[in-house]
Amino acid sequence: KCQNNGAFQSVLYCHVGILPQTNSSKVPSDQKHIKVLVHGHGRDNALAKDSKWVSDRKQYTSDASSANSSVPGLTTYEEIILINDNGEMLEGSQTNFYVVHDHKTPPTIITVNEGVLHGSVRDSVLRICRNNNITVEFRPPTLTDLKKASGVFISSTSRWVMRVHDVVLGDLL
Repeated sequence: KCQNNGAFQSVLYCHVGILPQTNSSKVPSDQKHIKVLVHGHGRDNALAKDSKWVSDRKQYTSDASSANSSVPGLTTYEEIILINDNGEMLEGSQTNFYVVHDHKTPPTIITVNEGVLHGSVRDSVLRICRNNNITVEFRPPTLTDLKKASGVFISSTSRWVMRVHDVVLGDLL
């Protein structure tokens, strides 16, 4: 804030960008086959998607032909899921990440609660879980959880809630 003739003025910085064009974005939403890639490390400041993160995530989201890309064939993935050194999946580069275990009673959703940005769509997902007696385990999903999963989905304000059909582990295999 800066003072100008006795009044305070605020400055707002905003990042606007077009979501990456994926092969699945050309298909009607009810026919999409959504793939995500587990790759990359979490953000330094996960509580805010700041301008530094916009720059940092380019290595995960740039087209493979770009000099910034660290992953070939990125346009085939809807999202990149970030993982830490302990094999815990934290979030996507632009989304929250969830693993579903419906073989448990009651059904359980696993999603990280600390070190990620809590968004309005995520809050809605969690409220729906509470209202429908779906247990939520607030911890980072692991590769073991993924092997036992009956489903996976992502959420964000730009994508809402998207079922994931394939999780590609890439160089983690």
